[in-house]
Order: sequence, then C-alpha cells, then structure tokens
Amino acid sequence: MSNSTSITAACFPSADASFGPVLYGDNRGVDCRSFDFTIAFEQYFFSIAPAAILIVVASLRLGHLSKSPSVVAGNWFRLAKAATNVVFAAVQLSLVVAWASQSRLLGHVRTVSLAASAVSFLAGLLMTGLSYTEHARSRRPSFVLNAYLLASLLLDVAIVRSFWLSGLSNTICSIFSASLALKAVLLVMEAVEKGRFLVHSNSSHRNPELTSGLYSRGLIWWMNPLLLDGFRRLLRPDDLYSLDGSMSADVLHRAFWRSWNEVNPSANHRLILSCLRALKWPLVKTIVPRLFLLAFTISQPLALQRFLSFLLDPSQSISVGYSLIGAYGLIYIGIALSSAFYEHQNSRTLTMLRGILVSAIFSRSTELGTTDIDNSAAVTLMSTDVESINRAWREIHELWANIIQIPLAVWLLSIHIGFASVGPVIVCGIALFVSILSGPRSQKSMMAWIGKVQERIGITSTMLGHMKSIKMSGMGENLGRSIAQLRKDEIDAAAPFRIMSAVISAVAQAPALLSPVAAFALFTISGKSGESFDVTRVFTSLSLILLLGQPLFWILEAVLDTSAALASFKRIEQFISKTSRPEKRNIVMQGPALNVVSTADMESTVPDHQARDFELQNIDSVARRQDMNGIVLRNASFSWSSEATAIVEIKDMEICKGELAIVIGPVACGKTTLLRGLLGELPSITGLVQIASGRVAWCEQTPWLINGTVLKNIIGEAPYDEALYNSVIYACDLGKDLAVLDQGDQTIIGSKGIALSGGQRQRVALARLLYSRPQLAFLDDPFSGIDNHTSQIVFNRILSKENGLLREWGATIVLVTQAVKFLPDGDKIIALAEGSITEQGTFSSLRGAGGYVESLCREVSAGEADGDKTPSQTRSRSEEDSPTTRTSQPSPPMPDPSDQRRQRGDLSVYTYFFSSIGISFMTYLLISEVSWVFLSTFPTVWLNWWTEANMKEPNSGIGYYLGVYAALQILAVICFGVLTLIGIFYVASQVGIQMHQRLLDALLRAPLSLFTTTDIGSITTRFSQDIGILDRSLPLALLVTIASFLMAIGQAGLLASSTGYLAITFPFLILLFFYIQRGYLRTSRQLRLLDLEEKAPVYTQFLETLSGLVTIRAFGWSAAAVATNHSLVDKSQRPFYLLLMVQQWLTLVLNLITAALAILVVGLAVKLRDSVSASLTGVSLVQLITLAETLKLLIQFWTSLETSLGAVARIKNFSEETPDEKLPSENQQPPQNWPAQGHIEFRDVSSSYDVDGKRRALSNIDLKIEAGKKLGVVGRTGSGKSTFLLTLLRLVPKSSGTILVDGLDISTLDRDSLRSRIITVSQDTFYLPGSVRLNVDPYNSASSDAIETVLRRVGLWDVIVERGGLETKFEDDSLSHGQRQLFSLARAVLRKAHSRVIVFDEATSSVDAHTDALIRDFLRDEFQEHTVIWIAHRLETILDFDRVIVLDGGRVVEDGNPAELSVVRNTRFGQLWSARHRPS
Repeated sequence: MSNSTSITAACFPSADASFGPVLYGDNRGVDCRSFDFTIAFEQYFFSIAPAAILIVVASLRLGHLSKSPSVVAGNWFRLAKAATNVVFAAVQLSLVVAWASQSRLLGHVRTVSLAASAVSFLAGLLMTGLSYTEHARSRRPSFVLNAYLLASLLLDVAIVRSFWLSGLSNTICSIFSASLALKAVLLVMEAVEKGRFLVHSNSSHRNPELTSGLYSRGLIWWMNPLLLDGFRRLLRPDDLYSLDGSMSADVLHRAFWRSWNEVNPSANHRLILSCLRALKWPLVKTIVPRLFLLAFTISQPLALQRFLSFLLDPSQSISVGYSLIGAYGLIYIGIALSSAFYEHQNSRTLTMLRGILVSAIFSRSTELGTTDIDNSAAVTLMSTDVESINRAWREIHELWANIIQIPLAVWLLSIHIGFASVGPVIVCGIALFVSILSGPRSQKSMMAWIGKVQERIGITSTMLGHMKSIKMSGMGENLGRSIAQLRKDEIDAAAPFRIMSAVISAVAQAPALLSPVAAFALFTISGKSGESFDVTRVFTSLSLILLLGQPLFWILEAVLDTSAALASFKRIEQFISKTSRPEKRNIVMQGPALNVVSTADMESTVPDHQARDFELQNIDSVARRQDMNGIVLRNASFSWSSEATAIVEIKDMEICKGELAIVIGPVACGKTTLLRGLLGELPSITGLVQIASGRVAWCEQTPWLINGTVLKNIIGEAPYDEALYNSVIYACDLGKDLAVLDQGDQTIIGSKGIALSGGQRQRVALARLLYSRPQLAFLDDPFSGIDNHTSQIVFNRILSKENGLLREWGATIVLVTQAVKFLPDGDKIIALAEGSITEQGTFSSLRGAGGYVESLCREVSAGEADGDKTPSQTRSRSEEDSPTTRTSQPSPPMPDPSDQRRQRGDLSVYTYFFSSIGISFMTYLLISEVSWVFLSTFPTVWLNWWTEANMKEPNSGIGYYLGVYAALQILAVICFGVLTLIGIFYVASQVGIQMHQRLLDALLRAPLSLFTTTDIGSITTRFSQDIGILDRSLPLALLVTIASFLMAIGQAGLLASSTGYLAITFPFLILLFFYIQRGYLRTSRQLRLLDLEEKAPVYTQFLETLSGLVTIRAFGWSAAAVATNHSLVDKSQRPFYLLLMVQQWLTLVLNLITAALAILVVGLAVKLRDSVSASLTGVSLVQLITLAETLKLLIQFWTSLETSLGAVARIKNFSEETPDEKLPSENQQPPQNWPAQGHIEFRDVSSSYDVDGKRRALSNIDLKIEAGKKLGVVGRTGSGKSTFLLTLLRLVPKSSGTILVDGLDISTLDRDSLRSRIITVSQDTFYLPGSVRLNVDPYNSASSDAIETVLRRVGLWDVIVERGGLETKFEDDSLSHGQRQLFSLARAVLRKAHSRVIVFDEATSSVDAHTDALIRDFLRDEFQEHTVIWIAHRLETILDFDRVIVLDGGRVVEDGNPAELSVVRNTRFGQLWSARHRPS
C-alpha cells in the first residue's frame, strides 16, 4: 500500500462507511472481509465513545483529587508515566494529521476517523494530567485510567485488525499500531501499585487492599500474600491486614447515629432505613458489578442457542464457531470477574453492617438505665440477632437483580415456546405465594426460638460468674439438669421453625424442577403444527427456565432468612429505641451566684446518639468555677420502677462540702437505693435532688472488676500518676498483697476478680475510687468483705478525720456501713428505716438520743470501746484465695497458637461431629443425598433421549417421555423435602443437644482454677456463638455441601458426555483442585478460628460493661468504654472480613476454571463439529450453566461448614482438654445418711494453688472437730480462712494429708457428692432459673408450710408474698444484699435434716447488727445438733461458739474458746476482738 488511499478491498470504503455494525458488503453486492465490523462503527463505539467517557470522568476525578493531600512519593516514576502519556498524546496528534491528509474519497470513513483521533488526542492530554495528579494523591493506581486503558486496548486490537485488512495506508496502520503499543505500555505502568512509595507507610498495620488497583481487586490478588502466609505458617491476629478507615467502627458508628437521627422516629423499620442510609454509597457501588453479572448471566442461553444452531447447520462458516468460542470465553470470564468485584464490595458492605449493629447495641447499652437492660437479651442481640441479619443482608442485591432476571428470562422463553412460557410463571407464582404466606408464621416461630436462646444464654453467662459458689454448694448437678432442660426447651421451640424451613426449602425447589415440566407440557398441548421438540428449542428453553428457577430458589430461601432478619431488626430497634437514662437531678454549678441548671438546658448540648447520657464526669468539664460540693434532698422519693411505690422517701437531707455522711439501717431499709438515687441511676426520682458538680466516684457492695491487671483496674481510664498511685496503694493497704503476687500489679485478676479474695477485691475497688481523686464519693458498705483489722487500717487511711486521704482532699462522702466502730468519724449519721430517715445528726448527739444509733451503741461494752484505736498493721504473707498461684495455673481450653491443627486440620473433629449424629441418621442423610442428586441430574439425560427419539420420529411418544420426566421432577421435590427435614430438623436437634451437653459437662467438671485463668467471654462464646452456629448454620451447610459435591461430580460426568476428549482433563482438574483446596484450607481454617476467637474479647467487654454500668457512668468512663469497644470490634472484623475475601478468592478460581471448561467444551465441539452430538452438547452446555451455580453453592456452604466445624473443634477441644477436677481414685459414694454425726478431723493437711505445690496456702493443719461442736475460723486478711474452707470442699488443686468426716477419707469420695452432703452458705450465692420454691428448696425436700415458717423466721416471707409467692419466678436482683444472704440461710435451714455439717463463709456480712443478733439466735436454735464451721469477719457472730481457731500464714496459731480468748489482750483473738470498735 502507498501513502495515498489504495483500495484493495472491493467493498472499501463504501461498506465501511455504513453504520453496520457487521460488515456484510456494499450496495453492489461485493463480498467484503469476513467476520468484521465496519470501520465507521468501530470508530464511533470503539474509539470516540470510550474517549468521550474518559474526558467526562477524568475531569470529575481531577476536581475531586484537587482537594486531596499528597500521600505518595516516587517522583521519578510519576514523571516517567507523565512522559509516556505525553508521547501517547503526540501519537494521537500525528493520527489527526495523517487522517487529515487522506483523500476525501474515503468520505465518511475519513470524517469519523478524524473525529476519533481528535477526541483521542484530547483524552491523551487529560490522561497526562490525571496520571500526574493521581499518582501523588491516591494510594491506589488510577481506576479511571486502568479501566479506560484496558477496555480501549481490547477495542483497539479490533480496530487495528480492520485497518490492516481494509486496505488503508501503511502510515495510518503503522501509527495506530504504535498507538496500540504505547497504550499497552501505559497500561502496565498505570497498573503498578504504589505501596513502596507511600509517604506514611506503616508496615505493622499494612493493608495491601488500600493500594490495590483494578486488576488486583478484580483477581483478588491482594489476598495472595496472606494465603501464602497461612499456607506456610500459623497466623496470629497481628498477621491480619488492618481495615481501611471507612470500615472502622468509629466511622461507622458516627455515620449510623447521624442517619438514625435523620430518620423519622415514627417511621416503620427505622433501623433498616437508618442502616440503608448509613451504607448508601457502599450499596450503590455494589450495583454496577451486579448489573454486569446479570448481563453475563442472561447471555448464557443466548450463546447456547446460537452455538446449537451452528452445530445443526453445517453451512455456517467455521469462523462463526471460532467467534462463539470467544463469546463463551468472554461470558464466563466476565461472570468470574464481575462476580469477584460484586462479592468484594458486598463483603465490605456486610462487614460494615456488622460493625454498625454491634457498635450501636453496645453504645446504647451504656446509655440505658440499669433496670432497662437485660444482660442476656443484649448478648443475644449482639450474637444471634446480628448473625441472623448478616445472613439475610448478604443477599440484599440478589433480590433486585433476580427481580430483573426473572422477567427477562420469561420474555426470552416466550420467544422460543410462546404461550407455554406461562407454565413456569404459574409454578413460580404458586411457590412464591406459599413462601410469602408462611413468612409471618416463620417470623413468629423464630422470635419464640430466640427467646428461648436468650433465656439459656442469660442463665449460662450468670452461672459462669458464680462458679465458685456453685461448686461450694454442690449444686452443679442440679444446675446442669436445669440448663440441659432449658436447652431441650430451646430445641423444642426451634422445631416449628425448622419444619417450616424444610417445607419452604422443598417449595423453593419447585420453580427449578417443576417449571420445565409445566413449560414442556403446555408446549405439547398448545404447540403449532410442524413445531416439535428439537434440540435447540429444548435446551435453550431449559437453560432459560434454569435462569428463571434459580433466582426463585434464592428468593424463596431468602423468605426464611428475611423473616428471621426482620424479627432481629425489630428486636434490635426496640432495644436502641429505648429512652436513655433520664437526668432527674439538679446539678449545681457554683460561681458568683448560685445557679441550678436544669436537665433540659444541658440536654441541648448532648448529641442525640448519646441519648442524653449526662454523666457526672462530663458535668465537671462544664463546672470549672465550682467552689463547694454538697448534696441537698427535699421531699425526694426514689423507686426502682415508675409504676411501683417509692422505696425511699426523704423529706429533708443536706450534706455539706467535705462532710462524711454515714448511712446506717437494718436490712432492706433502702440504703443502696438512696445511693443509686444520688447517682441518678434509678428510673423514678421525684422531688428536689440537688448535687454539686464535680468528679464522682462509686464503690459498690459487690465490687465491679474487669478481667485485666490490678493496675488497670485501679487507674481505670485515667493516666498513670506514680505518686498518686503509690499513695492509693498505701491507703488501701495493698502493698503487701502486690508483693506476694508473681507479677505484682501486672497480675491478671480474672473475670469479676475471681483470682483475688473478697477482701482484696474490695480494696482494689476502693483504690480505684481513690485514684480518681473524687469530689463526691459514694461507698456502699465496702468494708463488709474485709476483716476487722484490715478494715480499720483502710478506714483510717481513707476516711478518718485525722489523716484520711478523702478528708484531706475535701471530698464529700456518703458511706453506707454496718460497722458501728466507724460512726464516731462521721460528720453526720443518717439512720434509715423502711425507706425513711428516722434520725440524723452527729454521732455524739445521736448516741444518747434513744434511737437506732443508741441501740447499736448499747451492744458495745465499755471494755471493747477502750480498745486500741490503731491496731497492729502486721500482714500475713499469703492471701485467702492466693492469686499468686492461681494465675500460674494453665488454661487448657485457650487456643494454643502453636497448634498445627489450626493450619492442617484435625480429622478427629469430623469423627467427633459425626458421632453426635449417630449411624442411623447419617445413613438416612446419605441415602437422601444420593437420591436427590440422581433425581436432579438424570432428567437432563432423559431430555437428551427424548430429543433424540423426537429427531427420528417427530412428536411421537410425547406422553411417555413427558410423564416419566414429570414423575422424576416431582420425586426430586419430595426427596429434597425429606432431605431437608432429616438434615435441618432431626440431625440439627440431635447434634444440638449432644454438643451442648458435652460442653456443659466439661464446664461443670472443670476445676475452679479454670475460671480464674480463662476469660468468661471466651467460655460464653462457646455457649452462645458456637452453639448458635451448630443450630443455625451447620445443619444446612452439611446438607448442601454434600449435595453440591455429589451434584458437581454428576454434572462433570454429563459435561463430558458431548465428547470423551474432555474426560482427559479430569485427572489434571482433580490435581488442580487438590492443590487449590490445600492452599485455601490452611488459611481459611486459621481465619475461621481467629474469627471465633477475636469475638470473645468483644463479648467479655460487653458482659463486663453491662455488669458495671453504674460504676462506669459514675466515673465518667462511658466514652472510653465505647472507644474500647470500637477497637475490639475492629480487631474482630479483620478475620471476619478476610475470611469472606478468602472465600471469594476460591470462588473466583473455580469460576475461572469453569470458564476454561466452557472454552474447552465449545472448542472441542467446534473442532469436532462433524462427529459430536448436538443434543449431548446441549446437555453439556446446560450443565455448564448449572455447574457454575453448583460450585457457588458448594463454596458458599462448604465455607459455612468449615466455619461450623471450627465451632465443633472449639467445643471438642474444650470438652476434651479441660481438666477434670475429679481424680480416678475419687469414685466412692458416701452412705445415704452421711455425715450422720459431723465429726471432722484434719491430719497434717497442707494445700496449695501452685501446680508444683511449693507455695502453700495451708501448712500442716492438725485439727479435730467433735460432732455437734461450733468452730469459728478467724484471721486477718490473707491468713488462709477461705482456703481452709475450700480445702474441706476439695476445691484446692493441690493438697496433702487426710481429712476425715465421720471416719470417711473425703479424698476417696466423689466431689459433687461430698459438696452436696455438706451444707454451705457463701457470700456470693447463685440462684437457679425457676421459681422461689426451687431456689429455697432445690432438692424438693420441704413442705410449703416448712418453707413459709423458715422464711418468716428470717423476715422474708412478706417480701416473697408481695412478689407473687413461692411459685413466682425468682429474681435475685429484687432482693437487697442482706436479704439475699438471709435467703441463703433459709435454704440451709431447710436442708438441715440431710447433713450434720454446715459451713458458713461470712454469711451475714451484709446484714445490720440487730438482724445479725436475731440470726445468731435463730441459727443456734436450728443447728444445735450440727457441726458448724463459720468463717467470720464479724467476731460477735462466733463469740458464743465452742471453739475458735486463728489462722496466720496458713497455719493455726491459736486455738481455744472465743469468749475466754476475747478478754485476754495478748492473744491473737483478743487483738482481733479489740480491733472491732474504736473509742467514741
């Protein structure tokens, strides 16, 4: 060719000037180049259109980038890309010149090509600017440039081909070829990721997703390093990629509450609307790839029709076949890539929704009143309900996409079979109607099920916090039966939902299975003459029916998930819609003039999403000018419910700045209620409650401690101040305690501080109060769990007038106490009785006023009042429940990061799981699976036989073939129903009960040390999350995984039916699949375990926060708690999100393999066109469509099964690796009436919490307790009193020597039997789920009259009757601390006939002196014939006992009669007795 236009093709340029698009020939009938587009069409749509779009989009992108800062360096590379873009623009300009110089004979071709070159030149200039700017201001390679370069490069290949074939000049062809080469170079340069050029790079928190480009995201290439790491080594949480900023809990939290406030509060589904609004842009970004996926999906039957037509028409050119190979490749690769982009963005949205819901539930929990929060309900919302919503939300885009796909499929189907297309519509309509009709009932069943789940989890989580008292009381077996019954009730409640799920699942199969029957039946009835079931019509129609039925299957299945999700959305919405804790007090700000700031004035400054959580700490930031503190109450009343009568009514009470007000009174008189009211923690507060602003601190009767270090519990959220910290440690007398701990103040104290003794827990809580340097301090009987000696020291250092820290700081203090000895130090004494103040004033004025205070003082003898004011501060070396050794006890159930099973799997998990199913159920399941797969695949073969018979004898035997086909499909529907019923109902119920029972048994037999070293949140997740996975995910995952696997094998066989050559690839495919799954599983196993494990800290913090809301709010730590929650949620989101992405990586790989198979099938059919069967090829190509869906199901449910088996593995490891506290030798059962006398003997008994037993908590105890005698056990804090009791009850891990009870060595007895035969009353008692009768008489051994008599004796009968009587549900929080102790005493009295030994662990520490005296007389009468061991801090309780032993350092240092020892001042007991009271 010359530079002038040389026409070598007869049709050029006239044919190429037409719009086309396909080049057929010119008006002279001249044949043109085969299989090509016209040049005009290519220039319009392959050049001008993409360049024009780039110009618009690039302009917008440049405007956006202009506001962004520079985040990337690497100027040399930036300049290199810019230079290449300039060269590219210059080439486009040369094309403009070249086209302008061409002959006008080219006509429209010249015009449109000139325009295309001009637009491309302008695009090239914009590319230069965009590349230069985007390099510096975006972490990722330019999406706009990469998308344009990739698309235009592929299109330019077609243009170049046309140019060279058309007869254009060599100049234009060469320049355009050079342009194509430059574009390829630019594509490579722009695709280079910029991670190494980042200005602020943090390798420790790397996230390659942040710097990944179009191709890395499309191929999920950025996951490859993590997959490689997981394959090579064990992954740890720090190895996981961090989330980008848009997915952080803090960002999502603020976006959600902003959306929540924008939605009308009265709107239906406010929570759903708020989530949609908060996630609108992530949702919109998911739409585009889903549309592409829809387009590629709907193209499959069109390509199938065209290909079968090609095979049946030998006259068509082989070039058409080659083009169809390319079309199939484009379709299936397009499905793979668009699916990857879609699932990537969908996974991000799903993760963001989870972060929103968990954060919202937690933050709202910190704002509600304590009476509005049910701990079990909140935990269920965060676990069960969030997971339920996630399952439904995952398919949110499938809904609208399938709604588009269904009418498209029906329309295309009508083109092929006409009126018969109504048949599938009718079948689908009926199925949809049945499913929608069952929706409300399904939702109701789901709500009932969740209610039972909530009840079980609530009881279990409460039990975990009271395991010490449960084991001490020997009620583990009873409790186990109760929880097992709750589990059975839960399974029964799930039955209706599961049966309905099985029915709806069978109905969901109807569109895919029965629609072909309806369509083909109607076609044969209404078919026009001459029309028959030819191959093209049958298999094209079948493929379209599949595209119609598959979406309906997902939609119908989604009905159940959506119903469950709507119920969960409703529950969460009801929770976060609750009114926040109202501020009903007046907060006084002091300045030149006194101001009383109303709640309404303050609320205007508080964001809505914080729900007016007007914390006292936040008030302090407003009141910088205060000059006094004080509390004023006028006609104030306090109640725990707005409907109930007032519990406390105060007409007039005033506490001035710097005063110590001591509140006293009998049990249940309202002392705690008064303090809660002053803190604003009661729902009903009326009258004037005026509090001066300032830093507030709160110390409650049962200390709230977190599972952290001693240091963390003391300083809380405040910065560390060494001088202040040391002062606090001294004031609370914690120095020696920390000295004996292995790790000092870095010792982890366990959930609820279980690794510490009761006295230590109280003093740590007091230290926290002091460290906050409060201006207002509220203390609710904090000295009740501390021995007299230590309590006196701590009181002196904190509250005494002379040198108390709080007094020196001028704090206003309200102290509730039962200790008379502290009253002289009070500036004001306030005595309560029946909710009202009976007297108030100074101690000196009230001690002779004839009131309650004087009655208390009369009990103090003159000799006792003259005792030493400052008792000896000598401390013992060990603590009662030595935390030193407990913290060193290993925790078997915790995950071992070096456990290779996490990476390589554990086949025993499968054995463990299948053993819980049973052989019979497993056999039924496998038979059903095989039957279902046969009935699903064989009908396609039957259609092949039908079409082949029809080709020989058209329209003959229709009734026979159609009847058998219909019977097969109907049987398939029935078989699937039976299969789902077996899997979802029977197998799920069997597995659910078995696994839960194994987990529960392991928990109840575990040693006490487990609960001191294992995080309660970790154990709770096993009973909530892991059991929930077994209930909701595992049955369906097992069922569908087996079915999909068998189905894939069957479809692979049918795929090879068109040509045997395809079978040659199967060994290679099997080998490929082996290595893919090997690499995938090693990483996915670890991610699913990390996902489960990283949720545990979220649960732990949630449970701890709920139990300590009053403390958190009093100290002003709500914001810090929310921030901590956000951090923990972010950590838990990482394995959750990465697990989703690993699954999508596998899906992409399998989709690409499917694309390769499609290309291979079509390629072989084209190559062997003359020898292949068109009908068998149709079977193969239909299987390709269903194979993609089968692989999708296989991957989705296989990964779900893997996750579920992770839960099984955790349960297995816990149940098998948790040590059993029972030794093999402890197998004897005591006689039925044992102990009949109550004789107890200790022979050289030593015990230790250490594994090696080197550090002793008790040393060489030799002691005989005669039957019927009363023994008191006393000693200063750390002397070993509680260890003495725990050793008797076999709760100390290491002990030596012999303990005989009525002559039986207790080391040979079953531990549960031992503990159930010794009546134990502890400070912290757990109550069974059930009625008052069950709790007061758990062994059902007393009559109603006997129960009433005992409850009257302890003063609780009227309270019980007022709340509904013995059969009403027992609510332990409806009783005060003192009342709960009295209730425990009543329980012990009702059991007195079943044992002659009873032990008390400071059982009356929370009752007042009057009540304590009455109880002593009561117990003296009831247990005259019993052997009594009483661990005592209140020495009056044991003064009339037969004997007392004094412990110090784990040894008995004194033994004698308490009355005699009390009057001898130089005895150990005498010193303790002297410390009881202080001179007035």
